[in-house]
Amino acid sequence: MKTLKVSLILLVAIFMTSCTQPSYLTYYRYDESTARYMNPAMMPGYITPTIADLNVSKTKISETYTYKNTLTSNDMNNAENSPTIEYLKNYTVSQAVKKHNADVLVAPIFDIKTSEDNATIEVNVSGYPANFVNFRNVKAADTITLRMYNIEVAQPK
Repeated sequence: MKTLKVSLILLVAIFMTSCTQPSYLTYYRYDESTARYMNPAMMPGYITPTIADLNVSKTKISETYTYKNTLTSNDMNNAENSPTIEYLKNYTVSQAVKKHNADVLVAPIFDIKTSEDNATIEVNVSGYPANFVNFRNVKAADTITLRMYNIEVAQPK
C-alpha cells in the first residue's frame, strides 16, 4: 500500500510538471547600424518615364520604435535577408515618413538594439524627409543624367 501511495504521488508530480510551460524562453539578439542610399532603377516596359524633383528637408529627423523580439534562428542565420528585420526597418521608416508628412526618407541610417533582457528590439532611423514635386515626362536632356546612374531610356520623340 505504501509503494502504491509513493507511486501515485510520483505519477501526479510527473503530470503536474509536464504540463507547465518552460521557465525559459529562447530569444535571439540582433544589433545593427546601417546606412542606405537611393538606387534608382528603371524596369523594362515603361513607355514614357516620369521625372520628379525631390524637395529634401534641411532638417534631419530621428524616430525610434520598440518591438517585441520575434527573431528566429532563421533570421539570425541570414540577417541580411531576414524578412523580420526588413519588416522592422520598413515599418519604422513608414511611421517616420507619415509622422513628418513626407514621401520618402533620404539617406536613412538605422541603429537596431536588442534590450538587455532580449525581450524587445529598438529600431532607430534617422534621415532627411523629402517630398516629390514637379512631375513631368522625361525630356532628351534628362537622359544624360539618367545614364550617369546606368539607366538607359529611349530618346523621346
